[in-house]
Amino acid sequence: MQTLIDLFNTFETLGDKTAFVNRTGVRRLVVSYREFHGLALKMASLLAQRGVEAGDRVLIWGPNSSWWAIAYWGIIIRGAIAVPVDFMSDQARADSIRNLTRAKTVLQSRFKPERMTVADSILLEDLQYLLEDVQPASGPAPAAPEDTAQLIYTSGTTGNPKGVILTHRNLIANLTQINRAVPIITPGFNFLSLLPLSHMFEQMGGFFTPLYRGAAIVYPRTLKPSAIMEALGEEDIYIIMSVPRLMQLLKTTIERELDEKHLSGLFRWMTRFAARLPKEMRRSLFLPVQRKFGPNFTAFVSGGAPLDQEVFNFWSSMGFTVLEGYGLTETSPVLCVNTIDRQVAGSVGPPMPGVQLKIENKEILVRGDNVFPGYYENEQASRDAFTSEGWFRTGDLGELDSDGWLAIKGREKDLIVTGSGINVYPDELEAVLNRVAGVKESCVIGLDKGGGEEVHAVLILDGSGKAPDEIISQANSSLDALHRITGFTLWNEPEFPKTTTLKIKKFTVKEELKKGPAADDSSVNRDSLLNLIARVTGVSAAGIREESLLVTDLGLTSIDRLELVSFLEQEYRLDIDDSQIGPQTKVSDLRQIITKREKLTRHDHFRFWTNNNFFSGVRRAWDTVFHTPLFRRFATLELHGTGNLEKLAGPVIFVANHLSYLDQPAVMFALPPEIRYRTASAAWEEFFFNDYHGLERILRRLSYEYASVLFNLFPLPQSQGFGGSLKFMGRLTDAGVNILIFPEGGHARDGKMQPFQLGLGIMVKELGIPVVPIRIGGTDQVLPHEASFPKQGKVTVTFGEPLRFRFEEPAEIVEQTRLAVERL
Repeated sequence: MQTLIDLFNTFETLGDKTAFVNRTGVRRLVVSYREFHGLALKMASLLAQRGVEAGDRVLIWGPNSSWWAIAYWGIIIRGAIAVPVDFMSDQARADSIRNLTRAKTVLQSRFKPERMTVADSILLEDLQYLLEDVQPASGPAPAAPEDTAQLIYTSGTTGNPKGVILTHRNLIANLTQINRAVPIITPGFNFLSLLPLSHMFEQMGGFFTPLYRGAAIVYPRTLKPSAIMEALGEEDIYIIMSVPRLMQLLKTTIERELDEKHLSGLFRWMTRFAARLPKEMRRSLFLPVQRKFGPNFTAFVSGGAPLDQEVFNFWSSMGFTVLEGYGLTETSPVLCVNTIDRQVAGSVGPPMPGVQLKIENKEILVRGDNVFPGYYENEQASRDAFTSEGWFRTGDLGELDSDGWLAIKGREKDLIVTGSGINVYPDELEAVLNRVAGVKESCVIGLDKGGGEEVHAVLILDGSGKAPDEIISQANSSLDALHRITGFTLWNEPEFPKTTTLKIKKFTVKEELKKGPAADDSSVNRDSLLNLIARVTGVSAAGIREESLLVTDLGLTSIDRLELVSFLEQEYRLDIDDSQIGPQTKVSDLRQIITKREKLTRHDHFRFWTNNNFFSGVRRAWDTVFHTPLFRRFATLELHGTGNLEKLAGPVIFVANHLSYLDQPAVMFALPPEIRYRTASAAWEEFFFNDYHGLERILRRLSYEYASVLFNLFPLPQSQGFGGSLKFMGRLTDAGVNILIFPEGGHARDGKMQPFQLGLGIMVKELGIPVVPIRIGGTDQVLPHEASFPKQGKVTVTFGEPLRFRFEEPAEIVEQTRLAVERL
């Protein structure tokens, strides 16, 4: 195997094996290797139609997903050059890279609030529709090992990003090296992809390697802890490519749960005891925690930054394998990794087969086929990157032990040299600070005071109230006198500016500190929360105050609320639900939610089990002996358009007008049994679960229990908390269950349809299934709105042609559906 084309040609032979699982937050969508191969060939044809030729640059700016993968391979087999950009990069950076590479076209995402205004751009999420009518390319374009496969722009933690040229030879060499050094990946295992595919660590370890081995890759939409733990519990994950900050985040999630159960003391004692036990015994001892990660979860592979020994010990003590490695974008990227047989805390392991590594003046120098040829259109930087003998200067400081294992001491550019000439490694001080109570996160930098640098700590506190000078004093008490912290600053935002692999952008932090106290307007411009709110609401960030009410003052609609939650989850990697944002929520309240990362408490009224075969049979029996005779006693049912139901090939959304409480049973009895008992109905949540008291509360709860089982209803809120219902509808859709909804949100008192709510458009867009319009007539005569008892009459139910939406925005979907119902 010499090129990525050789790797691509193996995909079709894997047939119906799962290649990708997209966990969208609503749906679970599976793509087989055969489908993936065919779609990539179609992607190559689509690019050809857009004028992309061999050697052209194509920019990808989107979140991890199967569509990102299909786009990437379409670029490669077209013979073009992929230019992945960090999804979390702002528009200015993405535009800069587009201009630097003179990209022929841009693939971007609808999940980014900012988008490039490029005439010939393609939305990644639209590829599922765009590729439907495209004929696949006859085969991949030829490629030579020395051809450029992609350009990766460095993350810019130093403020000077450069375009790294990676050839087919570089990538295949590193792929081969990894699979020789860590031969643990076999077909049938699932990888959880958490780091951005624009980062070479994830791309090589969590993309190329599983595809090389015929394994499956699982993509969650967000990196919030609940989404990660949910994927681990449901997808039988085998391995995760991680960074230390992410492992710390998962560690904190587990520790918080233990605190709530008052088990922290017992857990700490068990981890100390377990350290002396064999791995298999440790796994058995911590079986309750192991189960949260799935039956086959084996290993974290950590890279991107040094792994704190406490975090290493936490996971290792429970029997998990922690493989810390080291590499750079310029080396494709992996250079060293711990082995399956031996893992050493604080070491990144030995050099991989085929990697030459030496230490010169404390700097790590490397050579090998995985090392890049140079920077894109930057001859000076390319010359500076190599010694005269062709060794690549990594810029990292390290030491080799007697066994040839490497320990990273720090980044040469981050090294602090004090006025006394003492070298201070910031990573070591940050590890100490982060263990001090009261510290949420820290960043240690050197501030030039003339005659040497000050060891300066920048702190984000956890809200416990501990004084920062006390924190510094406690940290210094465990440091050598020559390495102590001599100054500190409090960072006022919930997070430090970071790369998408969660490394702190120290250059940015240092530049902000140099500016000193900022004026109000510039402070607002740097506030990521205010900027997110501004993008969603359309209100200028300068006009948003901490006391502003999100709904009343800033005009946040129910749909804006979902969009804001989605962006917050992406930006801050936290658990938040739209139900936490109500009419009285202020900007300051939202900031507090982000800062404290309070655990979300949900009231789950969903009954997925009512859709199993047993309860479908119960409903069928109860309908036969009770519901059907009762309905027919009062209503004569007249049906139209039933032929349209014969065209249904999968789950759909039935959308009907709303006249009476009799509408749901009227539609259900109009459906043939094979569809009826595979259909769930959305019902107004507030009708059952508002702030009722006494007997009324009991009766409404009992009525919900009856309706959820015997009418297969599920709650759909009118005001807030729509996200939970949307996720439940995704589960129903994945299980092949249809959904019945009345989007007017209430009964039409005069028989005229009310406007449809915008939530319908979000629902259709997220679920991605056809809509069947339904027009109901006569139910308001049989059971008028205020009536307590029905009277006899005729009820008509008319089914329309199924509607399939592709590129329409939610508002367009709502209007077109409403017109379709109205015309029946």
